[in-house]
This record gives sequence, C-alpha cells and structure tokens, in this order.
Amino acid sequence: MGDSRSTRSTVHGDVAARRRIARDWRHRLPSSRAVVGGILVALAGAGVFVVHRQASRPPTTRYVVAARAVAMGDTLHAEDLGTITVELPRGVTAVPGDEATGLVGRVAATPLDELDLLRPGDVLEPGRFADPSSVEVSLELPPARALQGIIRSGSVVDVLSTDPDGEGTVVLASSVRVTSVSDRSEDGGIGASGAVRVRVSVPGTQAAAQLVDAAVRSDITLVLPRPTDEGTT
Repeated sequence: MGDSRSTRSTVHGDVAARRRIARDWRHRLPSSRAVVGGILVALAGAGVFVVHRQASRPPTTRYVVAARAVAMGDTLHAEDLGTITVELPRGVTAVPGDEATGLVGRVAATPLDELDLLRPGDVLEPGRFADPSSVEVSLELPPARALQGIIRSGSVVDVLSTDPDGEGTVVLASSVRVTSVSDRSEDGGIGASGAVRVRVSVPGTQAAAQLVDAAVRSDITLVLPRPTDEGTT
C-alpha cells in the first residue's frame, strides 16, 4: 500500500510539473493574435493590404518590393529589390515579381522605403537618367527634322543647329539618347502645330543651356548616326 501511494504521489507530481511548464510556455510565447498583428503591421508599413478571400487558399502571386531604402534618383540594383507573395485589392497595381530583373538599372522616380510595394510609376522608363549627371531637354521640331517615324525612345542621335544668319550648321551634341517621342498633332484642337516633341538626355546643365539657346535662335535637326556594336538606335 505504501508503495502504491508513493507511486500515485509521484505521478501526480509529474503531471502538475508538466502543467506548470506548459503554463509558463504559454505565457512566454506570443499569442496567435499578436503574431498575425505583427505580420499585418509589417505589410501595412509596406503599403500592402492583404485580403484573404478564403482562409484555406493563401495568395500565390508575387510582387516586387524594395529590399532596402532607395532615394529618389538612385539607380536600382539587384540587391535593392525583393518579392513578396500577397493578394492585392482591386484597383491596386504593382510590378509583378517576374518583372523584377527588368527594373535593374532603372532609376527611382520617388523615394522608396524598405518593403515598399513597387508600382509602375515608381521607376522611370529604361534609359532615363541612367547617367547621374544627365538632364533632359524637350524639343518641338518639324516632323522631317525630328526623324519622325524613325527614332523612338532609346534611340541615340546627334543634334545639329543651323543659324540662318550664321555660317552654316554646327554639331551641338553627339550621341545623346532620346528618352521620349510624341506627336503633338495627336492632341488635336485649335492651334495644334503638328510638331513632334522629342525629349533628349544631355550630359549636364551647360549642354542643356546650349541646346535651349540654339532651339530659340536657330533650327534644330536630329541626325541618326550609323549603328555601332556599343550602342543601339
């Protein structure tokens, strides 16, 4: 009998000890509400709102996020980008994860914080401001002198200036990149000039000032140089 009571006492003692340990662990571990809340806070800080249509079906679509803070005007590198799997509400657009590689080398159009979801407007078109010292100048040219239908965004051109009262034509800039081409005649309305608006990237404000001055005082013509292995047109 003594042995039986001793055994029961030992068993009850072990059970009580296990319950105390379990109680202690429950107090130490965060609750499921706290864990979910932490996840939602992190995602909300990235501007991402997760909508679960079905609790049993997790999101499967990946989108690009900033892996670290990026200043406006900085060139994006591979280590600046990451992806996250979320489900976005209707009307919210973001760059799909499989397009992350295409963002490398492009320039941030707005400041990005760590875990910010990248929207299409957060990065500039390829080739824009790839050179940190470059500035852009917009020119309105007649279609023939703007090489309408030949040049496009990314083309490399030479810029010539012809002064009617001067000694002929001079080269203002060589191998400048076209960052945008638009036909102003598409705007329609009274006063539509039919001119082509060409935006070019030039190396610095001094070159931009020369180009602007020449555009006012002379006739500007774009010339398409011979393609080379180093550049594209």
